[in-house]
Amino acid sequence: MGKNKGSFGYIRHMRKKMLIHALILYIIAFFIFFVGKTRYSDYATMFSITAVVVCIPGSMRLVSFIMFMIHRGGDTAFFEKCSDLDEKLLIFDCVVTTTGDSYDVYAFCIADDSVAGFCPDPKKDMQKLEKHLREMFDKNSLKSVGIKIFKEEDKFLRRSSELSARKSHDEGKTDSIRTLLLNLSL
Repeated sequence: MGKNKGSFGYIRHMRKKMLIHALILYIIAFFIFFVGKTRYSDYATMFSITAVVVCIPGSMRLVSFIMFMIHRGGDTAFFEKCSDLDEKLLIFDCVVTTTGDSYDVYAFCIADDSVAGFCPDPKKDMQKLEKHLREMFDKNSLKSVGIKIFKEEDKFLRRSSELSARKSHDEGKTDSIRTLLLNLSL
């Protein structure tokens, strides 16, 4: 289950991980502060300063936790429907951010020069996401890649089946596209 970016359950895993890290760092900071307070009566000690410095990475983890709470990944039923597709071509639980919006893309299917994505949010403009991805691909010398983002699950699964059924895959190009999509994702 989703410890690596691009695997199913990644967003849920990162929520737990960031919350645990934040709690541990805050507990350490409070421990350092109270040890210093019991040893010295003045607040302006090295213990207080160290406790405040330890709160900085804790706060960063808390912000990451909030970011992962805002977004949701695909559900288990959707993942099971994708189980008959080629796993090497799939990326799950991506959050792609454009200049004005962020998109919860449950899955991308990548094969050679084609990318299919599934983002079921009816309020989002898929053309804007496709345009953003096109610009990113062009900037990274991947100009001939076809991009289509679907709102309907059955259309995405049908297109992904077509991409998985291709006999030969250019693994170099597929890996380049995969790397770029993972870099663009939260």
